[in-house]
Amino acid sequence: MEKTELHPQIFLIEDFLTETECDHYISLSQEKVFEEAKINVFGRQQMNKGVRNNDRLMIFDTTIAEELFKRAAVFLPQEHDGYQILNFNEMLRVYKYAPGQQFKMHRDGSYIRNENEKSFYTFMIYLNDNFEGGETEFENLFTVAPKKGTVLVFHHPLKHEGKP
Repeated sequence: MEKTELHPQIFLIEDFLTETECDHYISLSQEKVFEEAKINVFGRQQMNKGVRNNDRLMIFDTTIAEELFKRAAVFLPQEHDGYQILNFNEMLRVYKYAPGQQFKMHRDGSYIRNENEKSFYTFMIYLNDNFEGGETEFENLFTVAPKKGTVLVFHHPLKHEGKP
């Protein structure tokens, strides 16, 4: 595993998962039912296919979240705005994009568990890369191409999009 800084608030962890691990997570998700992904508008989930038209699977799994966190912790910021790093959100999301699907420019929201725990960073693992497109573009910065097994970590307020 290797950390590559792209920007003060954006970095990659390359070779975070092996090809076999990526294939395993894809296989686990294929046994489940995906739903059309919604967007969050003022705290409420709404369908807006003009902004986002991919599919999503929500998996609540503390074991996987803990395993991924243990592997990633050494690479992550240990504090942010006075908050200490604790763990990953156990509500994991698997996104599936068919050709032409996208998630237009947006900012990720924080997950607030309670007054003492909230998220500040997105931790996105690319599980495959055998396709055209699918880049993550950061507004007025640069584009990151998917690479199987690589993690993209970035601060929630950064505007970005999932390209078709």
